[in-house]
Amino acid sequence: MVQRFLFVNTWKYIKIIFPFAIGSIIRSIQKERRYTMIITIARESGSGGYTVGALLAKHYGIPIYDQDSLSRLAKEQGIYDTMPMFFNELPAQGFLLALSMGASVKQINKPTAEAMTKLIGHQDCIIIGRCGNHIFRNRKDCVSIFTHGDKEARIAYKMKHWNFSRKEAEDIVFHSDQNRKDYHKFHTGENWGEAKYYDLCIDAIRLGHENTAKMIIQYISAVLA
Repeated sequence: MVQRFLFVNTWKYIKIIFPFAIGSIIRSIQKERRYTMIITIARESGSGGYTVGALLAKHYGIPIYDQDSLSRLAKEQGIYDTMPMFFNELPAQGFLLALSMGASVKQINKPTAEAMTKLIGHQDCIIIGRCGNHIFRNRKDCVSIFTHGDKEARIAYKMKHWNFSRKEAEDIVFHSDQNRKDYHKFHTGENWGEAKYYDLCIDAIRLGHENTAKMIIQYISAVLA
């Protein structure tokens, strides 16, 4: 009899408290992350921009898109063939040739932006390169980052992590930066790496990748929360 009384009253208590407890948990989760966001990361070669992006992706539990993953996504959605120059980053001479043949920023800027917007939609994600800071600049939940660093340090980073000779690392850093500069100029008309086009420009080599990610997380909490 006593056990039945305790069971019935305990069950009544649970039915009363349970909805409030669940509601409290949901509100707690929403409070912890009640904003949407898209993080764009442009980077000098060897500055570790992708590494920083991967740390942020892990922290927030959101996808990260680079050239390869965006190209796969574009092919799946039938967009890739309409603008292969955008998804498959061409060498600098390719852009110069295109410009000499009459291509212009105005001609390709709108369809490029529309294609990226269609691919990404409104999901939370991190985009590496691909003129993300320009394409999503009108989204209030967009945070744009540019990572850079001392050239010698970036060359050393390439040599250490990719086992390149010094000559190989120098060539990769030089040509990658030049290609990204021309690519960005061609598609946006803006100067790649110019501070006014980004929310944060960070020396990720000097600060370190983990500390750079932490700084970005703090910034996002301040401007989006």
